[in-house]
Amino acid sequence: MTGKTHWAVGTAAALCLGQPANFREWVLCVGAAAVGSVICDVDVTTSDSRETLNRITVVAVLVAVAVGAAEAWWHLGIVRNFERESNLFRLIVGFAAFLAVCTFGKNQPHRSFMHSFAGWFLLGGITGLIYPAMTPYFSIAMLSHMAIDLLNRRNVRLLYPLKKGFSFRVCSADGLVNHVLFLAGAAVSAAASLLMFFFRYREEVLRLIAR
Repeated sequence: MTGKTHWAVGTAAALCLGQPANFREWVLCVGAAAVGSVICDVDVTTSDSRETLNRITVVAVLVAVAVGAAEAWWHLGIVRNFERESNLFRLIVGFAAFLAVCTFGKNQPHRSFMHSFAGWFLLGGITGLIYPAMTPYFSIAMLSHMAIDLLNRRNVRLLYPLKKGFSFRVCSADGLVNHVLFLAGAAVSAAASLLMFFFRYREEVLRLIAR
């Protein structure tokens, strides 16, 4: 599946299953899901692998900037919550560990380690070390990436380091099913967000706008 499809489906899954309780959690959910939904593909080994890695890096940077801007503008309490749940040491160690795991995964065959339960468990644990509040959203989005890749014709080595792979062989990576999943994911993400804003965050968002 293409990156935009993974992003749309991952965000929809994180919103629907993670059920962020307030606007701050929604920001974390969308940000963590954006990274978690595409991080698996750092192992792309085709001729455009550098472009894929660049896109993933850009997504991560844009997410960090957007979350930082939201915190600075609306004072959502993300920094305060981070200071309560984590610290600078855990951030530095966690980031280094995250980078090390992704570097290892980048050098493995496509749809092996970075698409496995082992990779999912390690990266989920590292995000928990960095900032536990974002772990459920990141993990759900990454798992959604692994799940919809099973629809493709190429095997996914979920049980890495075992050689055995799994595939439902339903579609190609960029065919009709991919486009349908993108549209469905985008629609569910938009609908879930609108419902949450209207029924759950309305008073909070109105207070933030009124500041």
